[in-house]
Amino acid sequence: MKRFEQKAAVCILIIGALTAVLLLSGLFTFNVSSSVALGLWLRLSNKNIKIGDIVEINFEDFIDDNSWVPAAYYKTNEVGRTAPYLKRVAALPGDLIELGEFNLLKINNKIILNSMALSQDRAGNNLRNYLNYGDKLKLKANEVWLTSDSPRGFDSRYLGPAKLDKCVKVLPVLIF
Repeated sequence: MKRFEQKAAVCILIIGALTAVLLLSGLFTFNVSSSVALGLWLRLSNKNIKIGDIVEINFEDFIDDNSWVPAAYYKTNEVGRTAPYLKRVAALPGDLIELGEFNLLKINNKIILNSMALSQDRAGNNLRNYLNYGDKLKLKANEVWLTSDSPRGFDSRYLGPAKLDKCVKVLPVLIF
């Protein structure tokens, strides 16, 4: 039995080392938020991003000044960069975003389900809605509107458009 335990320990070490190498290679990212599925994602490129794609973006690559954001929503590393978010692309340059009835987003006159912006998060932090009722915003070149799969996700409803050229398309490898 001791031999089996040794082999199992070696296998666990090898799997852990391979996972660390994959994450450190920059080819993969690990999502731990409920914005999209949890798990390991393969980073592709920022070319040919389409509506519905999942992309990785850093907090500081949203267009608007987001100094109001509670610190719990981003963490900076030793070089001052934030942990990336994974979000779904909902609109691209030229698309029209508006906040309509019942505080629901409309993109190109189509209501987006579960898109109601909240005034507070679960911890009681105040959230600032990027758009007010009746506001319309046409995305400019290099702007993208990002959403979360979770209605409580922290996305463009609060942060505004993101820089399209800073988005990196990702594909799921191992999600749960």
